[in-house]
Amino acid sequence: MSRIAPVLLYGLFLLAACSNEQLSVEEFQHMAREVEEQSTSIAARQGDMRALLQSYNQTVPPAHRMQLSIDPEAGIPDEERTLLKARIDEESDASCRGLLEQLLVIQEEIDESHARLHELTDRLPAPHRVRSGENHYTLCMDYLSQQQGLPQAQADSLVARVALNSDILEGFHVWFYFHDGVFGTFVTQGDAHVSPTVFAKVVKRHLLEEARRQGRQEAFETILDSLKRSGALIANIRHGAAGQ
Repeated sequence: MSRIAPVLLYGLFLLAACSNEQLSVEEFQHMAREVEEQSTSIAARQGDMRALLQSYNQTVPPAHRMQLSIDPEAGIPDEERTLLKARIDEESDASCRGLLEQLLVIQEEIDESHARLHELTDRLPAPHRVRSGENHYTLCMDYLSQQQGLPQAQADSLVARVALNSDILEGFHVWFYFHDGVFGTFVTQGDAHVSPTVFAKVVKRHLLEEARRQGRQEAFETILDSLKRSGALIANIRHGAAGQ
């Protein structure tokens, strides 16, 4: 399931995907706000996880350090959680063991947020998976004109009333809603390597600022490969900020 960053809350009545349930604008806005809150919370907890792991590895001898993957969506993968639990059982130092145990506590919180995000998006229509080169505006126009059969002028008028993501990445999911002349849309992580929240608030800003500092005029697309290493990149950003 996707980590989620809604960018638009606009509508009067929206239809849920898996039933005939009709959502009021208040219900949809509440859902979208919760989606954003859960997604932001997951990103923050993952930052806490990286800080804890760094503290542990700085405390123990080099040969005893742990290397754990922290997936942008799910946190620590299941197979690595097994290794973490085994290390906790082996760790004789109470302070070090406590750091590792905190990782599991945070992981449980991420799992709860992740499950809640599933509940929310399961109530909504199926999303569009972003392909390379697509943008939010064109996707909205195509949805309204091709799937809903609206004239271009009417579609453009509806899209003009909503907030769009200025940049979307391949693998993001874009969600659309249209009912009784009311249109809504928001973006989630889908199977991209970074969430919209992290991309907008951390990764993109850091990469573009770094490019400007070095006097480069790089096209936006040239930084996308770096996003595949977003976990390591975010850790480096945090480390660099601490050292400044």
